[in-house]
Parts: sequence; structure tokens; C-alpha cells
Amino acid sequence: MNSAVLVVGLTLILASAAAAYAHLRQGRQRKAEADAERIALTVKDYFAKSSAEISARCYPVEGRFLVLVESEPLKRFRYSHIVEAALIGHVDKALGLRIDRVFWRFPLPVGAASPQDTADPKPGGGEDQYVVQGIRQAAANPDYHVAEDSWDQFEKARQDK
Repeated sequence: MNSAVLVVGLTLILASAAAAYAHLRQGRQRKAEADAERIALTVKDYFAKSSAEISARCYPVEGRFLVLVESEPLKRFRYSHIVEAALIGHVDKALGLRIDRVFWRFPLPVGAASPQDTADPKPGGGEDQYVVQGIRQAAANPDYHVAEDSWDQFEKARQDK
């Protein structure tokens, strides 16, 4: 009789421990999903301030957060890694949550056969408008000068700051 009571008692203890573990795991999953929703809303608000229309989704994966940003191709996203760093800092500051990775997607318009079909034709015989704009700005500022320097001069200039 004593061994039967012991077996039943151990079984109940193991069952309650398993139930507690499952409940704890579900709670963590629900918290991660709620945090992912908060991150997605914060990302949308971040871009709404600059009047960029995007869609953002956040996925919790093994304790990390992955963000997917979809937007029409915009000039300001040409260097998306810089925007990404600012975005990660904003979410960290606003929510105290760390984004592990940001993936960008610039979907093609419906019915486009290839990226060349959707590309804007470049005026002026194929000149790069970004380069033209940079040359215009450099010409407008007579104090602006670009020249080669040695690595030693670079190090010295960096230390002077």
C-alpha cells in the first residue's frame, strides 16, 4: 500500500510540474508575441513621422525579434543600413526591446514583368541623378574640396577631434 501511495504521489508531482512548465512556456510565448506587436507598431509610428508609408511585421524567434519592413522604393531608403541602425536604437529607447535583425522588402508593382520594367527612365542619357545632384552641391560651395591624403594625415585629423 505504501508503494502505491508513493507512486501516485510522484505521478501527481510530475504531472503538476509538467503543467506548470507548459503554463510558463505559454506565458513566455504570449509575452513574446505581445512584444512583437508593440515593436511592429513602434516601427510603423517611426516611419509615419517621416511620412513614409510602410508595413511592418515583427516575429519573435528564439528570444530574438526579426522585423520585416515593406515599402515602395524610396530614395531615403537607398542606404537602408543607416536607417536600420536608427530604427533599432529608437525601438530600444522607446520599448527597451532589442531588434536582432531588420529585413527590407521593396515589392514590385502588380503586373510588372521584371525590375527593368518598373525602373524609372533616367533623364539625360543615362546619367546617375544622385551623382549629378552631388556635383551640383559641390559646385555651389566653393570651399568644398576633395583630395587624397595619406593614412598618417587621416589618423592625425581623427586624433585632433
